[in-house]
Amino acid sequence: MESLYPIKKKTLYREEIKEALRNAIFDGKLKPGDRIIETRWAKELGVSQSPVREAIRELEIIGLVENVPYQGSFVRKITEKDLKDSYLVRMALEQLGAEQACSKINEEQLKEIKECLDIMESAADTKDFNTYIKYDVQFHDKIMQVSDNDLLKRLWQQCNIREWTHYGTQFSNYTLEMLARRHEKIYQALVDRDSAAVIRETRLHIQELLEELEQRTNGQ
Repeated sequence: MESLYPIKKKTLYREEIKEALRNAIFDGKLKPGDRIIETRWAKELGVSQSPVREAIRELEIIGLVENVPYQGSFVRKITEKDLKDSYLVRMALEQLGAEQACSKINEEQLKEIKECLDIMESAADTKDFNTYIKYDVQFHDKIMQVSDNDLLKRLWQQCNIREWTHYGTQFSNYTLEMLARRHEKIYQALVDRDSAAVIRETRLHIQELLEELEQRTNGQ
């Protein structure tokens, strides 16, 4: 039987195995509460158990998987608190990154960010969820890279923005079109080299999502 999550290379690397497992979680093949059986995935991917075990441990660090002693590894149910914690940390880091990027950004970097925005909006219009997520993450990541703050960039990578953007978008009641167009004010503030505006718009960008999350939580 052909694998649903084929690996392109014959020699499998841990990152590729992690990607296959992550895709299985995102696609719903592995649901919250499901046990991830190493032997089964090793067989499906055509690898030994060792790299599968390493990939599962990395997904545990990200927060997608939890290990239950003497029982095994299970897909975590992502909660509103998980998202709130992610948003709060992200807000603090991203405001600093956007402020520093504002004074350093050049025309080529602005062009790259605008391309991400354009593709993101196009993907939102066609309801292409995966492409939307990819370029949403790239939009913010490119801004953080421009900041040229090495410690900040390392902390940003440790936040696993891709995973939390995926879940945050799924949780949100905003349409993809609305979520995509919310990035325009951040981009314009960068074009204007207006540090006060870019800090404000970056904060509001996350604050709106936090407020929506609070409303949903309080409404339960």
